[in-house]
Amino acid sequence: MTFTSGFFFVCFFVLLLCYWLLRKTAWQNGLLLAASYIFYATFNPWFCLLLAASTLVDYYAALGIAGSADRKKFYLGLSLAVNLGLLGYFKYSNFFISSASNLLELLGIHSGFPVLAIILPVGLSFYTLKKLSYILDVYHKVTSPVTSLVDFALFVAFFPQTTAGPIDRARSLVPQLQQPRRWKGENFYHAWPLLVMGLFKKFVIVDNVTIIADKIFGLQSPSLLLLLVGALSFTLQILADFSAYTDLSRGISFLLGIRTPQNFNSPYLSITPTDFWNRWHMTLSSWLRDYIFNPLRRKLLKGGHSAASLLTWLIPPLVTMFASGLWHGAGWNYVAWGLYYGVLIAIYQRAGWGGSWRPAGWLKTGLAWLVMFSLIVFGWMLFRAPTLAWLSNVLFHSPFTSSPDDLAVSLAYLPMIGFYTLPLMLKMVLDRFLNKSVWMQAAFYAITAAAIIVYTNSASPDFIYFQF
Repeated sequence: MTFTSGFFFVCFFVLLLCYWLLRKTAWQNGLLLAASYIFYATFNPWFCLLLAASTLVDYYAALGIAGSADRKKFYLGLSLAVNLGLLGYFKYSNFFISSASNLLELLGIHSGFPVLAIILPVGLSFYTLKKLSYILDVYHKVTSPVTSLVDFALFVAFFPQTTAGPIDRARSLVPQLQQPRRWKGENFYHAWPLLVMGLFKKFVIVDNVTIIADKIFGLQSPSLLLLLVGALSFTLQILADFSAYTDLSRGISFLLGIRTPQNFNSPYLSITPTDFWNRWHMTLSSWLRDYIFNPLRRKLLKGGHSAASLLTWLIPPLVTMFASGLWHGAGWNYVAWGLYYGVLIAIYQRAGWGGSWRPAGWLKTGLAWLVMFSLIVFGWMLFRAPTLAWLSNVLFHSPFTSSPDDLAVSLAYLPMIGFYTLPLMLKMVLDRFLNKSVWMQAAFYAITAAAIIVYTNSASPDFIYFQF
């Protein structure tokens, strides 16, 4: 069951009525927890057992860390072993097996390693990071352990976030779950624009540009021009798709009286790699910064390395973005994509162009944006490519355009990508410069609502980030 299905909205409407009829916070949380597990069970009932078991481990591990100073490292190690062990087994087992087999084949050794029939539980990567941030915060005394098992289980399984984030922190979400909640008109006021935009992005933009990207990246050897068109279409697709899910998630949460974090802030307007990651998948970026980048950099500085030393400015971004790439998927293209951004961040920061850097004048700013946007598109090319070998073959052996038909198709696809990009650009202009214009806002949402009805497709594919 996904947020875009009619069955979900019927079920959610019933849940919403029952939820707000309950007057006690404990009853509301109990209902939400039950609904979250039912929602998760619609993907695969067995996934619920894994979610519940890992939740129990972290619940008692956090209590053990807070209650036993002598054994806090043991409980931390237990939590890390369980969470990383489950993630490693379900997500990376076959990746490591196939990589080892390929390496042995290069050495002339036939391994015979079997490929395991493992189904990746939906949302495992997301709720694992939620639980890891919680256990690390308890260990470092940033937050206190949650004493209520129901509240903690709801924090982990909260259904608007379970499948693809945002990756919320316990210190932000749990206090909201513990305080009394009463229906307010502002809940709907904040929710409906997010719900409309989420559905519009998914049905109108994503479902159409996905066709272009899938066709091009499914070709055996496209021309360079077609590859560029495919990369541009995927650049639009992944932003619209993931931000659509986040809009729906936040809108649903608002209707439940809960505020969840923003995940995107016009990432394609970035002028540096650091700026991009401060705007793209912001909850993941902050997680990587707080639990990998900053601790690693502090450790290097304490180890006697100066801020200007090679290790201090190169290793933290490389390790952090390697982890980001591997988190996104079990494939060498994801690893290459992560290391690519690690190198870019290190180079830009070494040159003095960090996240807060802004060039003087509109011309230099425009040039910096154009360079960064080109780097972003190439990064998505790495990310979306079926394999690195496929991408290498296209980049180094394909002509710019292979035939008149190839050129015609490319030129036909480009205006389509521009057409589906236009609503997002218009929405950005409305929000930044015409936010107080009631008529302009009303007209925009009326048009988008009409477009949703026209474009709605019962066979709409799942959100991209479900697979991560």
